[in-house]
Amino acid sequence: MSFKIILMKKISKSIRVKILEILYNGNASHLGTSMSCVEMLIAVYDSINLNKIIKKEADRSRILVSKGHAAAATYAVMNYFGLINNKNLSTYHQDNSLLCGHVSHKVDNVEHSTGALGHGMPVAVGCAVGLKAKGFNKSRSFAVCGDGELQEGSIWEALLLAGHLKLDNFCLLVDYNKVSSITLTNKVSNLEPLKKKFEGFSCSCEIVDGHNVSQIKKSIINNMFNGKPHVIICNTVKGKGVPFAENQPIWHYKTLDKKLFLEAKKYLKNK
Repeated sequence: MSFKIILMKKISKSIRVKILEILYNGNASHLGTSMSCVEMLIAVYDSINLNKIIKKEADRSRILVSKGHAAAATYAVMNYFGLINNKNLSTYHQDNSLLCGHVSHKVDNVEHSTGALGHGMPVAVGCAVGLKAKGFNKSRSFAVCGDGELQEGSIWEALLLAGHLKLDNFCLLVDYNKVSSITLTNKVSNLEPLKKKFEGFSCSCEIVDGHNVSQIKKSIINNMFNGKPHVIICNTVKGKGVPFAENQPIWHYKTLDKKLFLEAKKYLKNK
């Protein structure tokens, strides 16, 4: 195993520990959905010029976490990249904190409030249109969606436009953890064959290991400005890294008591 892979695994683990801490201290839910998208968020934020975000430059790349209930993961990853400080992160989901349980534009360096599923991704497409119109040809717009979210019609309406306009500055990453809020995603509405569906909307599409930062980044970099919107289907595990929560729909909702918090934290630190 290369040093780079070892380092990425170490970073992912440290972020998952941070997620556990803020979820426990804030008595917050959404553990499962936060743990599944850690590597996806690392890969996206590591693929852009963060200084442009901090300085709010017009030609910055845009990142919209459309599955807004993954706020704990989003803010923990932003904290790692220096976009949220430790003091603010420690207030997650607590009284009078701006860091609520869904991603909010009230937080510095967040582009758009999300949580109503199917909304963030179309806004990301709009951002891609705007970047093109302004001639910012080196900037991209990213959307991170859940697989259950793909059941929203607005996702496919936006993709239809993205494909038609050949928005090759737009990249959609799908957290394909196979679990919706209460049951398996494909029991609610079968998404397969998912790759062919995206390709049918004039998008390029690649399936990767969603817990491998290098694979995700490679797919992002290798499919920049290739004449089509790009979709990355990230095969993930809901609740990744917490054995009692992995693939368990209830951990979309449950909160951690002290015993489970310490158990999960010990497991991650010793892994």
